[in-house]
Amino acid sequence: MTFMVQKIMMVIIPCLTLATVTLMTTLSLATIDKQMIVLAQLNSNNNTSLEGINLQPQNLTNKTTEITIVEGASTLQNKAFSPESTNVKLGQNVTWTNGDSQFHTVTFGKDPDDPNVANEFDSKALSPGEKFSHVFNNMSLAGTDLTYFCQIHPAMTGIINIVQT
Repeated sequence: MTFMVQKIMMVIIPCLTLATVTLMTTLSLATIDKQMIVLAQLNSNNNTSLEGINLQPQNLTNKTTEITIVEGASTLQNKAFSPESTNVKLGQNVTWTNGDSQFHTVTFGKDPDDPNVANEFDSKALSPGEKFSHVFNNMSLAGTDLTYFCQIHPAMTGIINIVQT
């Protein structure tokens, strides 16, 4: 009888182990898939941190302001973004669209040497047609003019005027 129990255990334990590993792998993959979906959703909401993963929730009740990176932007300096200066209320979303045929960034700061470069937002490289959005929720920015530029073409500049509500 003991021999028979040992034989059964030798068959059952590996099967249970395989089932457990399969179940754990399936759960892990499901968890990873869920995490990827959440990160992708968060990524579209645009507060860049954690190596480009955007974590700031959008306030969809406010109007979105659209800014376009125009064709030939790399040679247009402060005319590279249309409009080149934009008024935005706190909590408002701004979406930049790369309308050029080259890669560009939308990066907070005056230029690459600015000590606060990318502190408020940074799109990373945007391919042609790609969009980047950011919600301006930082209360300390109320009443200020924020300069932004393209890290690939630093002469490209634009301004966001944060108006007090």
